[in-house]
Amino acid sequence: MTPEHIAPTRFADRTTAGAFLAVDLQRYANDPDALVLGLLRGGVPVAAEIARALGLEVDVLAVRRLVMPERSEIAFAALAAYGEHTSLKYIEGVWDSAQLRFEKEVLDEVETTARKDLEELRSRLVGEIVLPVAGRTVILADDGMASGATMLAAVELMREAGAERIVVAVPVAPKDARKEVEPLVDEFICAIAPRVFHSVSAFYSRFDSLADYEIIALVPHL
Repeated sequence: MTPEHIAPTRFADRTTAGAFLAVDLQRYANDPDALVLGLLRGGVPVAAEIARALGLEVDVLAVRRLVMPERSEIAFAALAAYGEHTSLKYIEGVWDSAQLRFEKEVLDEVETTARKDLEELRSRLVGEIVLPVAGRTVILADDGMASGATMLAAVELMREAGAERIVVAVPVAPKDARKEVEPLVDEFICAIAPRVFHSVSAFYSRFDSLADYEIIALVPHL
């Protein structure tokens, strides 16, 4: 990162964050073998701006966290889906704790519900037509990582789909999430690496929920 390209303490919004990350991704500009995938939902504006700035194709990748019963902020696994590929990634340590605390039937129900939600999301916002991944550089973008659960599932999915190179680009992530994801990818870009992390939203001035129509407007082929 050059002295002129220093991340702010917070971004104005997701589009601004995407523009910042695009500077660090200039080597991929106008590369026909590169593709940007935004993790639904918050990653889509980030991905769309990266793609716009670099002249790349963009698409959306459906993800869903599997959270502890009665503890919706703690994910023990995550699902990701793109085209015919689906990945389920358990989070080490948290998954072990979940199995000790809850009956198998309870955790199975969480997974069943998450899979239904993922399929509904995919049918509504991704559809049957997706851009090819095999043999390409895939830039996975999100508006930030907390546990890194959904990004881990997305990375595994892209490996299964045959991506030649996987790049993760996020505006902000805590140390633990970075340590989980970075060794698994070919390149990892994170603008803000805070010592103290409470939530992704704390690093944005504007962090609105995204409606379906807003996501569809950002991705040309949806």
